[in-house]
Amino acid sequence: MPFNSVIDADRRLVVTTGTGVVTGDEGLACCVQLKDRKDFDPAFNQLLDFTPATRFDATAAQLRTIALQPLFSRASRRAIVAPNPTIFGLARMFESYRSISEVGEHVMVFSAMDKALEWLEAR
Repeated sequence: MPFNSVIDADRRLVVTTGTGVVTGDEGLACCVQLKDRKDFDPAFNQLLDFTPATRFDATAAQLRTIALQPLFSRASRRAIVAPNPTIFGLARMFESYRSISEVGEHVMVFSAMDKALEWLEAR
């Protein structure tokens, strides 16, 4: 699977990495699988790293569906790292859908890992 999630309970952080070509269906499946894990805590933050991704094939409807998934708590932060300009744009679309939905956490998209980690740790 192009998505892999590692839960770091000590840091209260879920690190999810998208690798290669990822799709909207795989993104939704990743959310479902993460929610079903016994070690998942919706109060954790998430770092979603698209640095090793080469392409994200997702429609606007798929991004909206993923964004409407109640996964993390309102107090959580989700930082998305997307250095690829096209993936960055799709991540911003996800961020907008998530913001409009008002169903969960704060989402920010970054092109650099250091800025994302700084934002996550600023809580």
